[in-house]
Formats: sequence, structure tokens, C-alpha cells
Amino acid sequence: MTKGDFAQLVEKYWLGQCTPAEIAFVEEWLKFNEPDPRQHLSVFETQKEAEEMEYELWENITENSGIENTRSRKYRLRWLSRGIAAAIIGFAATYLLNNQYKYFELVSVPSRFETVNSSTSRQRITLPDCSTVTLSEGASISLADGFGNQTRIVHLKGEAFFEIQPDPSVPFLVYSGDLVTEVLGTSFLIKPGSNTIEVAVATGKVSVYSNEKDRNQRRKGVIITPNQRAIYNLESKTIQQDIVDNPQIVNEQTAPNPNFNFDETPLSTVLTVLKKAYGTDIMVSNPTLNNCVFTGNLNGYDLFKQLSYICNTIEAQYEVRGTTIFLTGEGCSRPL
Repeated sequence: MTKGDFAQLVEKYWLGQCTPAEIAFVEEWLKFNEPDPRQHLSVFETQKEAEEMEYELWENITENSGIENTRSRKYRLRWLSRGIAAAIIGFAATYLLNNQYKYFELVSVPSRFETVNSSTSRQRITLPDCSTVTLSEGASISLADGFGNQTRIVHLKGEAFFEIQPDPSVPFLVYSGDLVTEVLGTSFLIKPGSNTIEVAVATGKVSVYSNEKDRNQRRKGVIITPNQRAIYNLESKTIQQDIVDNPQIVNEQTAPNPNFNFDETPLSTVLTVLKKAYGTDIMVSNPTLNNCVFTGNLNGYDLFKQLSYICNTIEAQYEVRGTTIFLTGEGCSRPL
């Protein structure tokens, strides 16, 4: 939840325009962060005094955060209690002025709960094992009984991005329809389509398989790694491996800021740099392509744009076959 999203939520809460889900969202935060809202009752002697203070606080928040103040002097508050209003004002001021978090994180203590993102923005949830799930609009998750004991099982509807805390002794499983994603410690996206479910890995490694077994107790499954995705067809019950549309650099910790500026560099060296940066297999179908040299600055471009520039220079083509990229062409006859 962004700064603007939360400001709108607070505004709606004060005006009594929140949906039941939004009210529950605010009160869930209060439950964990404000055990006894009545302690604020002594702050204001009258409701008029409380409203005056609330107005001044809101003026300060909007002035310092850059949010346009569209509230009039005659406004209407949804007073569940003066203490709750004061608590929300204080939290909003801290949140907006510090601006330290991209999302509002809701920490769930129980080992069994279900939550639905009914807002119009993404919602980030922290699970009992400190893993996080970012739910897209309309998505929902529920935890199975005994979450964190022997297994960590989550049931997902809709799209969500997971960042899993490593724990080899307690596997993490996400059930999305007939598809199961099993991880030990990684981050990945699950995205449903009209007839498919896509799992794309950002970091680590996941096992993706169908929840159905054949008569030989075998499951249809694949292992995918960063910049790879598995696409499960709901009708044919098949899984196809592929490369994500926008591969990201995966080895920034071991090789930060890779240099893609090449000067008369053998193609084999150029491809080695790309493979190491993106963790993707890149092969040449014709060995004579390795005799080619490439000069050019590819910094600032994504992987597929980089490959396009390389192929245009050496008169070759590239194509994606599953999780491997192949370069084809007649090659360069002159020696290096």
C-alpha cells in the first residue's frame, strides 16, 4: 500500500465511507498496535476539542507529505471512539512523514487465518514464519491447520508474489487450483490466466507439479530457477517451461553491476557474460558463430534487446526453446 493509498484509506475511514473489509483492515492494525484505545479518552475534554486537534493534525500531515488537502472545515468523522481516531491520526502522521515502507504490512499471529485483498492496490501480508505474500487486487490466501509445524501449506486464489523464509526442515507449499509449487527458500510469482497458471521464479529454485498422480505414482512436474517460468494448462494438465518476458540480473551479489560494454570481443565471451548475469543458458547452433566478434555498449538494455543488437551485428537470429536461448546463423569466416 503506497503513501497515497493509505492517505485515501484514512480519509475514507474518517468520513465513514470504508467498506467492511477496509474497516477490518484498520481495526486489525489497531488490535496489534493499540491494545486499549480508551486510554486516549483523557486527551480531549470535549469532542469539539478532539475535532479541532484532528483538523490541525491533518493540516500538518498534508503540508509535510505533499498530499492535496481537499477537506473542508465542516467535515464529518466516523467516531468509533476518540481513542481510535487519535490512534489512526498518530499512525498516519508517522507513516506519511517517515515514508519508510512501500507496503503496509499486516502481521498475522495465529497459525490459521484467511485474508482477501478487496482493495484496489496490492497488499503485503507477513505470515507467521516471517515469509511475506504480496496479494494482487482480488487475490486471497488461507493457511492450513498447523502452519509451520511439519509443513507450511498455503492455498491461493488469484495472483500473488511470495518471498519465503528458508527452512529446509519445513517445506513451503502453495496450492493454486490443481497446481502445487514447493519451495525451501525463494521468491516467486504465481499468476492465473484464463486457462493457465503461471509460476515465475525471481530467486532460488522451486518445484512445480500437478496435484494429480498417474497410475505409476508419478506427477507431471518441472524444476524452475531464476528468470524461468512454468505455465500449467488447466485443460490438458500439462506444464511448459519457458523464460520470463523480462529477465532480471540474478547474480548482483556475487557480480554487482555487470559491464555489458564490449570492444572487439569474441562472441563466446559476450555470451558467457550474459549467461552469468541472467543465469540463462545461451547456446550457438553453428560453432562458426564463435568466430564472430562484437563491439557495442549494451548497458541499460534488457536481455532480449541485447540479443537483438548482437544478432543484427553478426547477421544471426535468436530463438527461445523452453528455458534455453539458441543463436543461429552462418557464422563468421574470418579468424579471431
